[in-house]
Amino acid sequence: MSIRLEIRSYRGGDRHRHDYSQILLPMQGAMRLDVEGHRSVVSSHCVAIIPREHEHDFEPTPDCSMLILDVEAGAIAGEAEPALLRERRPSLTRVEPWLWRMFRQLGAEVETGACRAGDAAGLALAGLQLVAPRAIPRPVPRSESRVLAVAHGSGAASVAEMARAAGLGQSRFHALFRATTGQSPKQLQLSRLFDEAAEQLAATALPVAEIAYGLGYQNASSFNRQFKRRFGLTPSEFRAARRAVQGR
Repeated sequence: MSIRLEIRSYRGGDRHRHDYSQILLPMQGAMRLDVEGHRSVVSSHCVAIIPREHEHDFEPTPDCSMLILDVEAGAIAGEAEPALLRERRPSLTRVEPWLWRMFRQLGAEVETGACRAGDAAGLALAGLQLVAPRAIPRPVPRSESRVLAVAHGSGAASVAEMARAAGLGQSRFHALFRATTGQSPKQLQLSRLFDEAAEQLAATALPVAEIAYGLGYQNASSFNRQFKRRFGLTPSEFRAARRAVQGR
């Protein structure tokens, strides 16, 4: 095997271990992961590492699919080995949106057969070189786990609806949400919305106004202002810059 890359869909979990390290990049949905007591939620814009011989269990959402890299011991050596793998311990690390879009595009090309899995594995490892490792996630208390589960499946739900789903009062939910995610529910929803907007601008030729209306905006001007406040470019400037980079 040495290094193997594939897209896998998950429907249920079971506790097990394997003799190779595993890198998980979610393409769709999310997964609750427990690696020898280190609990986390693997979702969009993050990468999880399960080191070899670490017993783990998982609980996926119904739509969960992952870009998976299985890496045998000694398959990568020296500077070619991403820092995330050198840690030899479980980790969950956030990936910058621009880099995340590269992984998503890579996964899509593997799924459609536009890129061979062997070639994609090399590109994925090169991308992982740009992700700085972070400390092992601490065990997640049950209340925070409920908040995380709601946060990663909330869509356009209101704070009241999310609080009910988590079984908490609104004020308690809002405080736990900010303490757990570092953002308010509204900030997280806006972050997701603009990540989706950036992906559509980069991957489609849809008019900016159509993208804005599709994301729930009543007028394109408001969308343009908020997009520029977040990215420093208007949607049209962002799309032109992406095309210039892709055309090099």
